[in-house]
Amino acid sequence: MDGCLMKDMHRLKGLRAYLAGPIDNAADDGVTWRIEMTKFLEPLGITVFDPCKKPLAYAKYKEVEEEKKKMMQLKETGRYFELTERMKDIVHVDLRMDVGMFGTIHELLNSLAQRKPTLVVINGGRARAPNWLFGIMDYNFMFDSFEDLQIFLNQIDDGTIGGDLSRWVFFSN
Repeated sequence: MDGCLMKDMHRLKGLRAYLAGPIDNAADDGVTWRIEMTKFLEPLGITVFDPCKKPLAYAKYKEVEEEKKKMMQLKETGRYFELTERMKDIVHVDLRMDVGMFGTIHELLNSLAQRKPTLVVINGGRARAPNWLFGIMDYNFMFDSFEDLQIFLNQIDDGTIGGDLSRWVFFSN
């Protein structure tokens, strides 16, 4: 969109969002923030993909709750081959600087390489973001809180934000 303001367009309706972020080292498996963001995104007409909820009948491994405990036990007992075999069925951005997030970095880099709109919430704000992050993505798409992200998404949805949205594809509803 060429920077023009388009009011009341509901531009996010029909789009999809993947909720990338730490699972392995998150205290609650990263479930809580995903539930809250889903409650916000779905009323906007956005289809949400939550890696903590795999709705597929053939998804053998859930990565959270009991399955997470099983995988962590394999790691603790040195059964790496078995862990590797289990993880092949799982393709795992909330950037928490205080937990390991290697899958999240992989997801972030893939999203940016595929030129998808990539919005990142950084625990502690942009001031705590690693310097390399500023080198690979636009800081305007980094947010200090989920509330700031939600404000931004509402402004995209109602058309009050113009600017560089070149990675976004909006459909006529």
